Amino acid sequence: MPRASQRQSPAAQRHADTVRFVLFEARPAGLTFAQLVRSSELSPHQTRGLACLRDTITERGWPPLIWTRPDGYKFCADPDQLQAYEVAVIRGTPRACRCSSWSPPPT
Repeated sequence: MPRASQRQSPAAQRHADTVRFVLFEARPAGLTFAQLVRSSELSPHQTRGLACLRDTITERGWPPLIWTRPDGYKFCADPDQLQAYEVAVIRGTPRACRCSSWSPPPT
């Protein structure tokens, strides 16, 4: 049995399809989160659940979904832009991680 985080309910799949449809209509431009909520007519909570959409994108080989500050959410087919996004995510990850039990190694 798949873990709870890996199960996709029919409602989650419908929400993912709605968000995908709205983003495909907006291509090549992106949509901010507020625009995505208004365009999809879903609640912010329903729109925020992009895990099902990311799984569908991976399974079907569609262009990856990225988020940038100027453009918001969008599908990215440009390899240079995708690489810049991945580098920015990797560089930003250590700042986002708050490890309360971490202590520096002994010297």
